[in-house]
Amino acid sequence: MSIEIVPLYVIQLALLLLPGLAVTATVADKQTLRPIYAVITALTVSASFGYAAFWIYLESKLVGRIFSFAVIAISAGALARALKNRQIRILMKNIAGPCGYALTVGVCYLCLFFLFSEPFSSRVDLANERFFKDVRPGDNLIPFIFAERIYDRQPLRPFCCGDWLSSDRPPLQVGIFLLQRPIRIFGNTGLQYQLLATALQCLWLCGVWTLLEALRAPPHRMRQVLGFLVFSGFLFYNSVYTWPKLLSATFMLFAFSIVILVATEDRRITAFEIALASASISLAILAHPGSVFSLPALLLILIRKRRRLTLPKCVLAGFIIAVFLLPWIAYQKLYDPPGNRLLKMHLAGVGGIDSRSVAQAIWDAYRTRSLAVVLKYKWTNLSTLLGPEPAAGFGIAGNARFAQREYIWNSIGVLNIGWLTALAAFLSKKNVRAVPYAGWIILAALIDFLVWSLLIFGPHGTITTHGSCADILLLSIGLLGFVLTLPSLAILLLLALQLFNFFFVWVLFRPAAIPTVISGASAPVLQVPLLIVGLVCTGVLLWHFAGPYNSQVKLEPQR
Repeated sequence: MSIEIVPLYVIQLALLLLPGLAVTATVADKQTLRPIYAVITALTVSASFGYAAFWIYLESKLVGRIFSFAVIAISAGALARALKNRQIRILMKNIAGPCGYALTVGVCYLCLFFLFSEPFSSRVDLANERFFKDVRPGDNLIPFIFAERIYDRQPLRPFCCGDWLSSDRPPLQVGIFLLQRPIRIFGNTGLQYQLLATALQCLWLCGVWTLLEALRAPPHRMRQVLGFLVFSGFLFYNSVYTWPKLLSATFMLFAFSIVILVATEDRRITAFEIALASASISLAILAHPGSVFSLPALLLILIRKRRRLTLPKCVLAGFIIAVFLLPWIAYQKLYDPPGNRLLKMHLAGVGGIDSRSVAQAIWDAYRTRSLAVVLKYKWTNLSTLLGPEPAAGFGIAGNARFAQREYIWNSIGVLNIGWLTALAAFLSKKNVRAVPYAGWIILAALIDFLVWSLLIFGPHGTITTHGSCADILLLSIGLLGFVLTLPSLAILLLLALQLFNFFFVWVLFRPAAIPTVISGASAPVLQVPLLIVGLVCTGVLLWHFAGPYNSQVKLEPQR
């Protein structure tokens, strides 16, 4: 039955979290951990085990399988022992909140994703045909293909997808899948990948939760913010079309959370926080290189608080980042060179593979064009942030899905009302926000977008597929800080519009055909059990997230 994907997803998410929870519980047994740091530690540790698995499987499948089973067995034993401690059990309950969001939302998304297809007979490329008439590129499949070639000991050269190389995309999601690859319960490997990769993308909920915790947003405000974001068509699509952009955004939001927490407390950053932030940034880059476009605002915060940093802490940060990134850089340069295609594509407008360095390609791209042409390219990058038709993302036609998928403005959707609310607050000099520091969060996202627009070569290069989803989440959170100052009736109306877009633009789109394992393609068939579970999950999420609107809530003074 199609409904069996629900327990399978729960198992995949549990196995994903298990190593991190075990290490976090062990650390918490020795020293006190804040809930925010417990969540970040658990997920960075689990991801780090996956990254280690990539290198182990690359060398030996046998050793890799031993590593996979050993990690799960040892982690289960360590966690079971640690849970005998009452304080550890309390900490685990705190972690269960954001992880529970990832579980419930992931089940909801998967049920609605497989709404017209039987999960166990659908091919792994279902997401490439589910939402659009034109087949989407296989970016979501590259980690799967990469992992399967390593696991089956197949040659990595030539790789796949035309002339793309294995070194062109970072390996984090590949390694996390390899870690769980031999532990498949039942179902095909493609389904196992889809479930695990969706779980990885749904961790964005943990990233948003930690950021709101760092901002000291009240619990009812956290629920309201998450309630809007969960029913975003952009986030739904990018959670099931499983290229690792939201996974990357999760770790970048972890880094923001740590830096913001230290900055707002106006104290020196600890070695533990430096290690955690450096690991988060490294894992973000190892998930998707577009995450680097979220670094400018983060660096500005660090520069502003530079007196709180010490040279030894900076050296520690550099060392940790080097430990994570240097092995992959060596793979790119030595194992499957040149490994710089994406950088040259985005920064120099070079599509193919050539022998030039990134610096040389950038130099050639700019010196062969006049200043007027370069300035025109940058202007088109800035204008593309709004998209060619800002209103297109609010219709029901297929161009609405396209606009929400491609353009920053449309991906934000109804939350753009926040610009008007922010302007009204500024003109009226009302010094309250629903989310503390909402204005500063918007400014951080705008700084990143500006730097991105100038760095990307262009023209029209600033589409969502080329940037960092962390900035879209930052902007959404900041705008919600103003949207949620509206009267409850207005907010509920906007939430209703968000739900309308979610279901009628995205979920209920019926594809022409479903790619299947046996017949190649079949007609879409409504999966009634999945529809029921999906609607039940939607109802539960709405009940939880919309609960704060039943009572008057207090606005927070702007800081």
